[in-house]
Amino acid sequence: MQSKTDTASDNSQWVGKLLVAAAYGVGFAVLWSTAHALTDLHAGRLHLYFDWETKVPFVAAVLPLYFSLDVFVALAPFAFRTWRQAAPVMGTLLVQLLIAVPFFVLIPIKPGFCNDMATGIWGEYLFEPLGLENMSQWNHTPSLHVTYALTLALTVTCVPRWLAWTWAVCVCATTMLVHEHHLICIAGGLLLFLATAWTVPPWLRKRFLPA
Repeated sequence: MQSKTDTASDNSQWVGKLLVAAAYGVGFAVLWSTAHALTDLHAGRLHLYFDWETKVPFVAAVLPLYFSLDVFVALAPFAFRTWRQAAPVMGTLLVQLLIAVPFFVLIPIKPGFCNDMATGIWGEYLFEPLGLENMSQWNHTPSLHVTYALTLALTVTCVPRWLAWTWAVCVCATTMLVHEHHLICIAGGLLLFLATAWTVPPWLRKRFLPA
């Protein structure tokens, strides 16, 4: 049976994790929407893809796996025992987004996939059915789906390693199968992961975790 002290500690951790999730959500919304608005100003867009990429078939069956990343990012703070353990991981995701923003704006890619989705899967399956402005039509490279999936597989240790990495690799593959990202976007997402995954989290842990 838990003591009152233990219960209060558990409650404070839940509140802390909620605050971490909320802080990440606000930070992501501000950075992403700002980048999207700036990218939307471009009159012309770059066709940075190979001809074979335009022939990749759209595979609707993998949409749940693609969208699972967004669910797991939202739940990630609660995968840790304390909010102080969660904060460096969520902070890393924000740092990765901050690094990606200039590339979103300066490399405005025009998707070249052959489909009937004028505004991509986010417009087709989320924003337009809800009658909302599509805030995910642009911001293609680097692919944050790739960066985030690999980062979560590396840092969230409450699930078997093989399962986490299998899920992450499959999410990376879906980015092209759902016609959201080209090869350059996937490569950019991988490079962003490699440049930050072993440097940013340790730096943030020093600031959130007591020595």
